[in-house]
Amino acid sequence: MKHLAAAGPLGHCLLMQKSESAQESPTISDAQLVAWIDALEAYARDWDATFEGQPYYFTQEFWYLFVGVVTNAWRGRPVTVSAANQFMKTGSTRTREERIKKAVQDGFLLKVPGNDDKRTMFLTPSPELERLIRGHLGRTYNRVRQAFVPEG
Repeated sequence: MKHLAAAGPLGHCLLMQKSESAQESPTISDAQLVAWIDALEAYARDWDATFEGQPYYFTQEFWYLFVGVVTNAWRGRPVTVSAANQFMKTGSTRTREERIKKAVQDGFLLKVPGNDDKRTMFLTPSPELERLIRGHLGRTYNRVRQAFVPEG
């Protein structure tokens, strides 16, 4: 279960899918579920490897934070520090702020002042974080696709 929790929303999706399938849809085989679990575990292990096994970043909260900031940047929507705090699902405001501070200090996130109001701070991904997240998502996307999408 540790790896499922570390897989972020994918782990949650699996747990919901499994409980729904047990009650409503017997069409999902044990082999399919095992393949899905293998993909989720590979996803979690890839996240750990992406950040070189640094235990600090091997948490669901950093997944939400980093993926949220990167995907919003790809969509052209800057993220305020306050909004980034809300990406993380647990922790006090102080704990969330400490996580952001650590990510800024380690060079993964950049704080950028807003154009209109210099008091508003935005978070953007560093080029290194964007490279890491793109690599992680690409590798795991390809693994899931190969496991579940027939070639043709």
